[in-house]
Amino acid sequence: MLKVSQLYFQHNGKTPLLQGINLELGQGELLTILGANGTGKSTLLNCIAGLLTPKCGQILLNNQNLAQLSAKQIARQIAYVAQQPPETYQYNVRDYVVLGRAAHLSLFNKPTSHDYQLVDEALCKLGILHLAEHIYMQLSGGQKQLVNIAKVLVQQPKLILFDEPTSALDYGNVFKTLTLIKELAEQGFSIIMTTHNPDHPMLLHSKLPQTKVAILTDKGKLTVGNTMEIISEENLTALYHTELKLINIPELKRKICAISDI
Repeated sequence: MLKVSQLYFQHNGKTPLLQGINLELGQGELLTILGANGTGKSTLLNCIAGLLTPKCGQILLNNQNLAQLSAKQIARQIAYVAQQPPETYQYNVRDYVVLGRAAHLSLFNKPTSHDYQLVDEALCKLGILHLAEHIYMQLSGGQKQLVNIAKVLVQQPKLILFDEPTSALDYGNVFKTLTLIKELAEQGFSIIMTTHNPDHPMLLHSKLPQTKVAILTDKGKLTVGNTMEIISEENLTALYHTELKLINIPELKRKICAISDI
């Protein structure tokens, strides 16, 4: 599905942010990327989405070189939920979400009743159908995040990139979003998500044992492996420069991550 080989990226004149990134993701696989602030997690997702051009390296999408695909061709296969929801739309929610169908429409075609049906189904799935006629710009940050996830669902891609999808959400909506990500993986979507919370990939791993985790270091290096092999006290403490503990909770039948002391 996705293959990233020897990817390097740097901003103008600065030290390379990503150095020799290698990554493979199959159909229906879920990968969570952990990394401290500023290590390049969002930059890596932007490269995979075709929004940034690497200094060198190759990204293959279904054996096609991403650099040779048009924006529309990429949008038919990759959807991206950015960390910061767009702030430029005065549409109501329903008309904003239907923009996700743009990759499937020709230049002068308007969305059909089928397209709007997909919109309503996505809004209903996320429990926000009641927001359909609300103005997108007037929503809270958490509501905008859910609306942008709905926009991705109607896009119907093969690979979904989530950049810290729960960062602006309360616990109820965190549960809803992680449940949706689990269901999308079960339905065969390939997913890459970034997060600062190691509990999230551990929770997903408890339901999807084949999930992977990658650690992106401040040196721009990426280490990928099975979730519970990568998430260790040693790795997390080194990553966040904070003493962290993995504690087994019998009631949950899994481990959680906690700060040892303040």
